[in-house]
Amino acid sequence: MAKNTITLLKAQDWANSWRSLKDTSPYVNELKGWFVPGEDLSQVMAEGAVDSRMYLGLNGTALKLMIVAVDANGKDMIDESKEWYIYDFSQPIPPAGDNNSPLN
Repeated sequence: MAKNTITLLKAQDWANSWRSLKDTSPYVNELKGWFVPGEDLSQVMAEGAVDSRMYLGLNGTALKLMIVAVDANGKDMIDESKEWYIYDFSQPIPPAGDNNSPLN
């Protein structure tokens, strides 16, 4: 399995946890963006993708951003037997942000 990947089952659990949040969640007001390592994006594109898609998730109280490759037909490429993985090594902003960024 490639570095910084998670299983489909874990990704589904995180996505469902995120989607179950109410609008009153503190994450709605605090989340500003995501830091995504270049290595993760390079690995996604190396799978033969033309694009990538990102899904939000929640692991307990930890926000997650899951990245998958997308083919020319706009379909997610998720199949461990073909080495098409779900990547997770992103970090929410805050705290992973640039305090001096004009977007912060």
